[in-house]
Amino acid sequence: MRTWTRKEKYRTISPDDRYELQNLHERIAQSRWRSTFHVQPVTGLMNDPNGFSWFDGKWHLYYQWFPFGAVHGLKHWYHVESEDLAVWENKGLAMKPDILYDNYGCYSGSAFIEDGTMYFAYTGNNKDVFGQRHPYQVLAWIDEKGELQKLDHPLLTQPEGYTEHFRDPKLFTHDGKYYILVGAQDTQEHGRFLLYSSDQLKQGWKLEGELKVRGYDHFGFMVECPDIEKIGDDWLLLFSPQGLEAEGELYNNKYNNVYFVGRMDFENLEFVPNGPFRELDRGFDFYAAQCALQNQYENKAVLAGWFGAADYTYPATDEEEWSGLQTLARELTIEDGKLIQKPAKALKQLRGRKLFEARDGSIVSDSMHGLMPQTAIMRLDDPDSESIELNLFARSRKNGFAITYDKFRRRLVVERGDLENQCNEEFGSTRTVTLEDGLKSLEIYVDRSSVEVFVNDGEYVLSSRIFPTAGENLIRMGGKNIDLVIYEAVPAVEDSFVL
Repeated sequence: MRTWTRKEKYRTISPDDRYELQNLHERIAQSRWRSTFHVQPVTGLMNDPNGFSWFDGKWHLYYQWFPFGAVHGLKHWYHVESEDLAVWENKGLAMKPDILYDNYGCYSGSAFIEDGTMYFAYTGNNKDVFGQRHPYQVLAWIDEKGELQKLDHPLLTQPEGYTEHFRDPKLFTHDGKYYILVGAQDTQEHGRFLLYSSDQLKQGWKLEGELKVRGYDHFGFMVECPDIEKIGDDWLLLFSPQGLEAEGELYNNKYNNVYFVGRMDFENLEFVPNGPFRELDRGFDFYAAQCALQNQYENKAVLAGWFGAADYTYPATDEEEWSGLQTLARELTIEDGKLIQKPAKALKQLRGRKLFEARDGSIVSDSMHGLMPQTAIMRLDDPDSESIELNLFARSRKNGFAITYDKFRRRLVVERGDLENQCNEEFGSTRTVTLEDGLKSLEIYVDRSSVEVFVNDGEYVLSSRIFPTAGENLIRMGGKNIDLVIYEAVPAVEDSFVL
């Protein structure tokens, strides 16, 4: 694995780097694990989704980006664009650290649209000559020439009583007032939410105080990537707390992404949940999710997440000098007080020709003959069996990526410990979900180095990175009276070099 010097990690992209980055892209584009329908880094490393929004007739997504390799170096923003949340196009560099307030990286932030202009509130990571970090919440916008401009002063600076871990602003409005929700750590090293307000976008911001959640004192040692959305009559508060302890089936990743459904009380700076917080995703690899600023879906939100997690490594692609994906876009609704997450409706167009079909447990058609395609979309409905097992990317006497369901225990399990290429093993190779009402359906998206499993039409989602070798090429299926269809997946993301 490459060792990076500090100078190499804190390098800002320049026009002179085009040839180097184009050569890097050409090398990594040959990887067997490059995706065909997930947003992936044009080069180097991607992590958090940023500035997710609908603007001027298209969906815009920006991601944290270190261009030069698979390491968390100096962060830039890269821009991708879509008309439908399924087919994405690389648009190029969107933001780089080029002012005092972000001299050590443009960190995560959100988009805001006003008077036909797209604004971004983001965290500028500044370090002084002594190496001391100073976080700033910075405002930027795209001017009438399509060029990025940055405000010459920060909107928010680190408040007293809190550490330098103060980041990831969510800019939104409510009842005619501007608000910014920020993740923070107090000096006792507890994760907190801070809420700011202003009557003007570019100035006048004041700290209202900590946003409390009724029934909870704090959340781990840090809160990252807070987001707040109103869906119908309910409010959704989602965030990425660091430092949660595992509890049986729950919180088994190093860092987790969670949510509350409830009521927002702006007057008393309190979120009133209707129950305990839940994990957004029960798989191995999911973090820093962000909802889009949008007006295309009524009584819904649209979400994307980083198909990875902080402090994780992925040796198979790290060695190829690239890392990271974005998850598929999800449509969020709240039903009976619970969050439901479904694949964006446009993703149905990714279903290509039918490769396999079984009805009531009998094979109707099969062009796979036991061989696992690198990309596929699977749909299983109305299982009526005491056990179901799908072994993807299996080999002789090895189960590959296993998805199993025990009808009597009502337990769905995904396992990746039998794959040759392993990652982040210290956090386990099994994830389990107990289904209160049993298993009704599975919709599975397989894309070379990733598997996303939507359970019971969005009741749960399990997202997992995998890196199958050429020899892991079998599929095995077991279960009685099941309806299973497997489709070829249509490519939707062109692996193009755009800088």
